[in-house]
Amino acid sequence: MPDLTPESAWEHATGGPWPKPECLSGDELAMAEAIRESLTGIGLSSPNPSVGCVLMKDGRSIGRGAHRRAGGSHAEILAIQDARERGESADGATAYVTLEPCCHFGRTPPCTDALLRAGVKKVVVGVRDRNPRVAGGGLAILGANGVEVVEGVLGNICAHLHAPFFKSIQTGLPWVMLKLALGSDNGIGSTSVTTNITTPKTQSLAHALRRVCDGILVGRNTVAVDNPQLTDRWLEPAEPNRVFRRIVLDSHGSLSSNRSVWQNASGHLSMRVLTEEAEPIDGVEDLRLPPGSGGCSLRHLLHELTLRGICRLLVEGGANLASQMLQNNLVDVLHIFRSAKPVGGSIVTLDSSVFGAPANFVRFDGGVWEVWYKNKINVA
Repeated sequence: MPDLTPESAWEHATGGPWPKPECLSGDELAMAEAIRESLTGIGLSSPNPSVGCVLMKDGRSIGRGAHRRAGGSHAEILAIQDARERGESADGATAYVTLEPCCHFGRTPPCTDALLRAGVKKVVVGVRDRNPRVAGGGLAILGANGVEVVEGVLGNICAHLHAPFFKSIQTGLPWVMLKLALGSDNGIGSTSVTTNITTPKTQSLAHALRRVCDGILVGRNTVAVDNPQLTDRWLEPAEPNRVFRRIVLDSHGSLSSNRSVWQNASGHLSMRVLTEEAEPIDGVEDLRLPPGSGGCSLRHLLHELTLRGICRLLVEGGANLASQMLQNNLVDVLHIFRSAKPVGGSIVTLDSSVFGAPANFVRFDGGVWEVWYKNKINVA
């Protein structure tokens, strides 16, 4: 079991561990490099997928790129530009792309056109795009124009990498990551006081989870008790186009305007989810939804967040919100920071028919960070 470091934290937060290129050869080695490249765009490209591309020619890499901003150049175009800046030509090269190249006009022109103009002779794709505007069309266009196409290299891994985008495009729901800090007894601690299960160092490295997401969701009680900022404080500075939403369930608008989460922070937007009229708070977006059992419909809320460009959502909160998310089958991944000691309080019970067993582990001082995936997530 590896120790918690910035590198292992990023691997776990992005869905890894990912294949190490140095342990592979041939097409798989190059695709592993494209996957590594794609990781640099996670948390930046939503609602688009963070695609990675590597251009190979004569057994060496001549260009690479990753999609890092919606409306900006896609990975294939950036890799071609990178090759040119290095004084290389993509004519006759092989492109390794984690996701099928797009073939439609959106905010940018089709990547299939760019690959054909550059003279790329072969395109190796990890997984076919599930966006109905592509869905095999990109591969068909390339093949019809004489480009050799290979599909499915590290395919299951690339499907896992792009599962958040696939879920968003197919269901209209974001990829939901639930973070829980539990004792050895599955206790979450008292709801009336702050229970620290992890050390400040571990808490800092856990901010990798915020960096890979587009927003964070908490309940009213978390803000009332802890008064958190809910900001993304990952080790590396965020890029200028990075936008992170801080979303608070406050049905009656009872939280005061001096709470830290409402205060302005660069690159951070605040949203209050209401079910009735409330006095506005300067600089805070209000999303009013119909009332439901115990508040608003969480599924309705998730659809609204997807419409606002949130592809990956981190849920941090107490036992009540966690239980609602789990009971409504809205969680895709669990990140459990488990202490070696019991903490009491409310107990979180995981349904073994939904979450079978943790897939990955990393060790921190005093406990283990466990990653659990929903059993029936279709990523193939």
